[in-house]
Amino acid sequence: MLERAREHALLRALGLTRGQLRRMLAAEAVLLSTVATVLGGVIGVGFAWVGYETFVRRALTRAVMVIPWPSLGAVVLVAVLAGLLASVLPAHRAARVAPAAGLSLD
Repeated sequence: MLERAREHALLRALGLTRGQLRRMLAAEAVLLSTVATVLGGVIGVGFAWVGYETFVRRALTRAVMVIPWPSLGAVVLVAVLAGLLASVLPAHRAARVAPAAGLSLD
């Protein structure tokens, strides 16, 4: 927490405005949540495919694996919105601290 506060203060001291800092933190949160959700979806579909090939296909020859793309898309959208929402309070708090005060945090 302290390291991030110093990083934000340094960025502000280097010339970032409060709005730019908020946007940067929001973009960081959106990217992080998007990458995590997509990676989790790919791994989940991979495990589902392995389970299907290993168990279901042997037991039920007519069974077909169906991937619910609209549902997965909705999960990614909700995760992106949750990441954006989760960044609001920390970004507001980081933008309020004066650069000199943030750099002198102990």
